[in-house]
Amino acid sequence: MHPDPLLKQVMDTWMPRFLGGGIAYYDIETVLSRIHDWDDWGPEWIKMAEMHESLAQEAWESGRRLTAIQGFERAAAYYHIAYFIYVRDLDLHNHGLQKMVECHERALPYMEPAVEKIRIPYQDTHILGLFSTPRGEGPFPVLIILSGLDSTKETRHRARGTYLRRGLAVLSLEGPGQGELSQRMKISPNFEWAVSAAIDYLETRKDVDSSRIGIFGMSMGGFYAPRAAAFEPRITALAGSCGEYDYSESFMLDTRPLVSQEAFIYYSGSKTREEAYEFSKQLTLEGVADRITCPLLVVHGKQDPIVPWQHGKMIVDHVSSKDKQFILFEEGIHSLSNIRYKAGPLVADWLAEKLGGTVV
Repeated sequence: MHPDPLLKQVMDTWMPRFLGGGIAYYDIETVLSRIHDWDDWGPEWIKMAEMHESLAQEAWESGRRLTAIQGFERAAAYYHIAYFIYVRDLDLHNHGLQKMVECHERALPYMEPAVEKIRIPYQDTHILGLFSTPRGEGPFPVLIILSGLDSTKETRHRARGTYLRRGLAVLSLEGPGQGELSQRMKISPNFEWAVSAAIDYLETRKDVDSSRIGIFGMSMGGFYAPRAAAFEPRITALAGSCGEYDYSESFMLDTRPLVSQEAFIYYSGSKTREEAYEFSKQLTLEGVADRITCPLLVVHGKQDPIVPWQHGKMIVDHVSSKDKQFILFEEGIHSLSNIRYKAGPLVADWLAEKLGGTVV
């Protein structure tokens, strides 16, 4: 894929994610042909994102609204690729993040299924989310979807249709250290506080049945979700994909891409790898997993280079839930992005069944 070892590692790890996130294979080849090493990643992907944004703007100005909306959504995805784990140039990182949000919000009022951006009171500030409801009359059971280390509410909410069709409202939540909020809030070991604030907000909505709240997280979100369920009794179903039992045990892995470690250093507010490692010791389910009693499904990939599959098994082994299941996919990589067609429907059907949605 690329002669540079670091770039090869990045592509081996995330190529299925890029393709699944709407990045064209031709554009990937084009950018890689222009890149000599990792320092070129951000600048070259910004250029590609700007090209897609200009196509969207041209369509908008000529009155082709549908094409423009699709173009702005696509540009947002490309800006995300430019910055998400690229933190060596923070000016470029911040620019990519801001442009991702800007392009997404250009399309937001016209999205189908409809999407509402919400502000949720949190301590002395606020956190953010994207919210959608199924067709028909509510109140609906609701699924809270958690982002991971480098994903965002925008990238996670792309999958809303999978859950809306199953009768679930969807809140893609962004908490401390994630997406827009990463510029003013760093990672918090107590992410459950953000989830509790989100549930408080959901209880105020008449279109939501707050007695049927599920939560699902992938990657680091697969750690945050069980952490939240351990402290939040209002969660009635929990699903996780490729999440850590103890973050410190995966942070220093040789198979974890160096740029993912660099991203954690930044998003945690640490200055060095050693400082980040010490901080990561606070991100653990040790001593709290046994508080989880709601139905639980954990899926993991045996080929995951970022979070060893044994972490998923440990989560299931340590919870007190009577209804719990661990499914290991032999061919699966991180977040099971190479076999979404297997893992995605399985998790969605399980959540719909547990929350009273539909699978027919």
